[in-house]
Amino acid sequence: MKEATKGVDRVEAFRAYVKLLDTSYKTTEKLGAELRKQERNYNKLKEDKTFFDRHRAKVDVLLRAMRETYTNSTKALRTLEELAQHYPAQYVFDVCNLGSYRLGPVQGWAFLSIQSASRIEADQNYVNAVIPAIAQVLPNHRDYMELRNAGIEERIQAELDKLNEMRRVKSEIDMGLPKWSDAMKALAHEMKADDLALLNQQERAVQEKLVSGTVFKFANSA
Repeated sequence: MKEATKGVDRVEAFRAYVKLLDTSYKTTEKLGAELRKQERNYNKLKEDKTFFDRHRAKVDVLLRAMRETYTNSTKALRTLEELAQHYPAQYVFDVCNLGSYRLGPVQGWAFLSIQSASRIEADQNYVNAVIPAIAQVLPNHRDYMELRNAGIEERIQAELDKLNEMRRVKSEIDMGLPKWSDAMKALAHEMKADDLALLNQQERAVQEKLVSGTVFKFANSA
């Protein structure tokens, strides 16, 4: 590009513009196809991210409920996730229904048939809040964990950055094409006989079409 815009010799400048335009049309055509593919990839990730965010909200509800039942709610959730990772959702739900103790140490104490008040409240919260929240989470939790482990949030930002960069480059080329075309056309009209004698066959064909007013398109232009 700099070679074309700074060229003082008409023939060399014209050649530089021919090369610049040819390369630019090929590049923008290729970028257009890649841009459409990148947009499809990004839109698919956006769908995954929407699912991820909605499911994470359900997980947050579950974690809050677990805080009223377990001495370590984070560890209880981790135990649930380990079960969900290796067993079908219905089996995991059936295990959870066996009792709060299946996911970790419960608040309060229990000895034989005697329970502390805090233990009774924790178990009641398990039935009233934790189990319903588990029922909401389990069916799709394995998919959620896969997206989380794959770094969905970092990936979608990286894909967006890539998409924006491709759009920027294509926009710059598209905006430059008319200006470069006008400059090349002006040089074509300024050429003398001695200049024309130095052009190769392809360059001469471009010059003749520009001078005659023929709408010229490079082989790979849209």
